[in-house]
Amino acid sequence: MTDQNLFSGASSTPDWDAIAAYVAGEGTPEERAAMRRVLDANPEHAALLLALDDAVRLPEPAASTSAEVEAALSAVRARRELGVIRGDAPRRPSVMPISRGRPRWRGMPLRAAAAILVVAGVGLIWRASNSSQTPGRIVQKQYASAVGALDSLTLPDGTRVLLGPGSELTIGDQFGVDTRDVQLKGEARFDVVHDASHPFVVHTAMAAFRDIGTVFSVHSDAADGSRVVVTEGAVAVESKGVRAATLKAGDRATVASDGGVRVEQSSATNDDMAWTAGRLVFNDASVAQVAADLRRWYGIELTIDSVLASKTVNATFDRGGADGVGKVLAAVLGGSLEQSGSSMRIVAPGARK
Repeated sequence: MTDQNLFSGASSTPDWDAIAAYVAGEGTPEERAAMRRVLDANPEHAALLLALDDAVRLPEPAASTSAEVEAALSAVRARRELGVIRGDAPRRPSVMPISRGRPRWRGMPLRAAAAILVVAGVGLIWRASNSSQTPGRIVQKQYASAVGALDSLTLPDGTRVLLGPGSELTIGDQFGVDTRDVQLKGEARFDVVHDASHPFVVHTAMAAFRDIGTVFSVHSDAADGSRVVVTEGAVAVESKGVRAATLKAGDRATVASDGGVRVEQSSATNDDMAWTAGRLVFNDASVAQVAADLRRWYGIELTIDSVLASKTVNATFDRGGADGVGKVLAAVLGGSLEQSGSSMRIVAPGARK
């Protein structure tokens, strides 16, 4: 094993055995020293290894057959070769120590263990680990979660992010150097490492939310504006480049598509953060919000007759499956359901089908 082939280029496969052995605390002193040299020279690889180490702490997965393991690895390779993976992995200033001797690795083929980790917990990191860079151009790093899946990551400044289903977070290659600005499409919760000299700012299509030392959640859809809920600390809300309000813990605010800001002080409830536990809760939600969330959570394309479009929805769904979603919505909106595959239409009473 050489330093060069521990992690290979985007067109071939990393040395999974070496990677898994290092995460497990195994391998000879020479092999572990070689891995440390690679990680010291490649911060993005160090970030990937940290993600693998975090994944080991997940509940132990069910045993996989050899065919399942190979299928998982093949799927990862195929996604990379098709160019689905975008951006760079988060950079780390140094390599954090990896815990040794976790029992779940004992007796498990290391190649299989690596494949299980990829499937169980680090798909988002792999999607952001390789891309071509153009000299003289700021390269953005984009993290994307799958439809119906929550994903977590740690940014280079230590800020922890829980990314909602079907969401995208983009940061610049110079994140943390001069600014800490990120772009969000969808939903995310941010546990920000405060730095007054480098404010953390979340930009959406409609607004910007500036951290003042806090934990907060942002929901953004182009058709329905942006919402922010503050759990700890404070957040400044900016609309059209102008600070419109400052929120404290327990407050929430909505920025409409026209830039208007509505602040609700001390109004946040558990329902506002239910998505972090895998529940989709609608309280007087607009049809536009419902349609956008169903697309991200279930891959459902929802259309509703215009005569029903002004109604609001009150309903709760689990992330586990889309069964019954259409029937519930039809009942809530007072229409009938037409469904074909992932497409749903709620038809108004008496409307021609």
